[in-house]
Amino acid sequence: MDNYTLIEKDSSMCVVPSPTDSLLAGSPAPDSQAPPLPHLPPPPPPPGGVPTWVAAYGAIPPPPPPPPPPPPPPQAPAQINALPTPFFKVGTANLFIPAVYCEDSFHEDLAQIVHIVPFSRNVYVTQYAAHATDYKEYEWLLKYGSTELWYEKPSKTYLRNIETREVSQWLDELPSLPNARPVSLERPRVWASAAMRTPIDDDVPECLANHPDNTYPSRSCFPCSNKRATALGATSLVYCLILSTYQAADPFVHGSHFHGKPIYKLIKCGSRDAAVSEAYYSAGVNGWNLAFSCVMRLGEDYEKRDGEAKKVLHLWSLSEEDEDRKNIRTFY
Repeated sequence: MDNYTLIEKDSSMCVVPSPTDSLLAGSPAPDSQAPPLPHLPPPPPPPGGVPTWVAAYGAIPPPPPPPPPPPPPPQAPAQINALPTPFFKVGTANLFIPAVYCEDSFHEDLAQIVHIVPFSRNVYVTQYAAHATDYKEYEWLLKYGSTELWYEKPSKTYLRNIETREVSQWLDELPSLPNARPVSLERPRVWASAAMRTPIDDDVPECLANHPDNTYPSRSCFPCSNKRATALGATSLVYCLILSTYQAADPFVHGSHFHGKPIYKLIKCGSRDAAVSEAYYSAGVNGWNLAFSCVMRLGEDYEKRDGEAKKVLHLWSLSEEDEDRKNIRTFY
């Protein structure tokens, strides 16, 4: 009997269906002989970014670790320790180029950046001494130039020809620029030489009349200084200023630092205060350089004499009468 089981009961035998037949027939199997649980499929994978154990058990994950510390800032490149640039703010012309007396401590090689407050412009001011070479560089304009006109420096050939008497009879005067377009420089240069700094009441360091030394404690001689200042105040002086900048390109490109040739203008003033004010305004408002300055005596300039320029060591020397009627005494 394939699907039946022989069971002995009460000394008798009976035939019952086997458990397999009961399952096939749909009858429940006894508890002692329950079939094993069917094999369940694996759970679906967790969504992206969720660990497996969190999806399976629903536990709260621990807090994430703290972020790593930021990298240290890059080291600054090595810099050369330079001396600080002197920087001064001025609001008036007499502070822009102050008067310097003979007894004042002064350094000829002083150069500094000066900020003109009313005009909001920085100016590079130098105060070193001028020499004959500097005068020769601008002598062509002092000789042949007219005031309030812009010029380009002529060639050496032209200057040689204009200095020849025979040729100068038919040569025109120094040609000026008919359509000058002076550029306003961002940081103009002002050369405040001795001609711009020396007052007419300057000290006379050495006595010229054998005055007693114990009368005045200062190193200068007060009677001589007072006498020279009085004489110089009664003398008509001519302060010659040479301004310079560049001819603007055509068409003009704003902000460009590349322009045409340098151009120059001659300005004449009758006092140091007027000359300083002119330099103050020209640099602060117009942005023009003060390239050179010198002082002559009225009537001894190139309009009256045709001799050579003769440098004097002191400004008060221009108050003395000069026996030479040809040369031109100049202080710079």
